[in-house]
Amino acid sequence: MKKDMRFLAVVMLLLISFSSYNASAQQVQKGQFLLSPFLGLGYYYAGSGLAATIGVNGEYAFTDEISGGGYLAYTRWTHDYGYLGNDYDYTYNFIDFGARASYHFAKLLRVSNKKFDPYAGAFLGYVASSYNYDGPANSAYDDDYDGAVRSGIYAGARYFFQPNIGVFGEVSIGLTPISGGVTFRF
Repeated sequence: MKKDMRFLAVVMLLLISFSSYNASAQQVQKGQFLLSPFLGLGYYYAGSGLAATIGVNGEYAFTDEISGGGYLAYTRWTHDYGYLGNDYDYTYNFIDFGARASYHFAKLLRVSNKKFDPYAGAFLGYVASSYNYDGPANSAYDDDYDGAVRSGIYAGARYFFQPNIGVFGEVSIGLTPISGGVTFRF
């Protein structure tokens, strides 16, 4: 956990270093809704193998600094290997959904670029899983990923290249380690 917190601290310092200082910035304003479809690489539950996540976040700005809403994500993780002449192929499917809340740092950090929105937050949700196995029938392996409540933290930044359209990137502990996508501001 200490290592994870240090990682997020470094990300926040990088976000601060890329911003200029001026008290007039308001990147997210009270009453706005942010809809952010995303793609993620890696997955919290996935060990080795390839995991790709597709999802969407939706957040309402309660104030110029605090937003909250929900997320929905689908992850497919495949793991294929051979051992003693047998092929073992596992495919997992995860559906994650829940609530998330963000603090937008632009005003606190006095970011002068009104197109740049640094933020961090936490989420609480549920994950459901299923898997398919293609291998020897005598394998003792069984799906060890049951549905569970999950929580996590994230840090990210958005850049609005149009008044209501931007791009974003996030790092996260608890869902997908790295993700990015497009944000639509309503």
